[in-house]
Amino acid sequence: MSASAARSPRRGRADIEGGPAAYLSLGQGGVPALLLHGFAGDSLTWQFNAAPLAADRRILAVDLPGHGASTLEVGDGRVGAFAPWLLRLLDALEVPRVHAVGHSMGGYVALELARLAPERVASLSLIASAGLGPGFDLEFLRRVTALETAEEGRDCAARLFARPWLLAGRVGEVMHAQAADPHRRAALERIVAGSFAEAHRSSAPVDWTAFRMPVQLLWGREDRIIPVPTADRLPPGAPLHLFDKAGHLPHSEAATPVTAILRDFLSACDVP
Repeated sequence: MSASAARSPRRGRADIEGGPAAYLSLGQGGVPALLLHGFAGDSLTWQFNAAPLAADRRILAVDLPGHGASTLEVGDGRVGAFAPWLLRLLDALEVPRVHAVGHSMGGYVALELARLAPERVASLSLIASAGLGPGFDLEFLRRVTALETAEEGRDCAARLFARPWLLAGRVGEVMHAQAADPHRRAALERIVAGSFAEAHRSSAPVDWTAFRMPVQLLWGREDRIIPVPTADRLPPGAPLHLFDKAGHLPHSEAATPVTAILRDFLSACDVP
């Protein structure tokens, strides 16, 4: 297989317990990077990062339950349950170990995966991650599930970015289309109720001693959805990369530096 062919995206689906898992696969070799999108996103969240990352290793960008082409069954909406579902997917694909890269809700899921099966996670890269504390915009999440028009979707999407963004309109249209589908809307509402409503009121700090793998954090300085957490919520000694003129999607607004940092970190963590 040629290098260019190896980096061509391949759509896949695995029928596993808990409902089918849809994913995008690129590249080959190395310890694969498992890319986990945020709330109301899907594998296309990584459109600016996946191909460059695939120059070094296999990339698996997964549609999490309730999103994309994966199962709409989300149980009681607790994203902690997505971690065993991901393990079943990795088993089906015969992938023993991954670098977990999670954005927003995907960071929350990555943390749960690393907590559940630390031997399967070589490193954690958390991008504007949920799950670190109560300081996030719960009303934004609720608004995403209740969009009535494409215009509302575009207005909502604009809040994700620090600056006007060419793709914000398309992001808003996709968000509205999800909310207009009653089954998908119900799944998103269950996730908000099951995972974020209680966390918004209070949540204990993460016990970082439970995570022995290397951890890094990446954040937009102008994130209006999940602002940069206070120091007591962050893993001691872990790198925190902040990006100017970037909001909740730094891997889009600052795609080149974010991808370069990810590549360097994953390569360093490949060393046993």
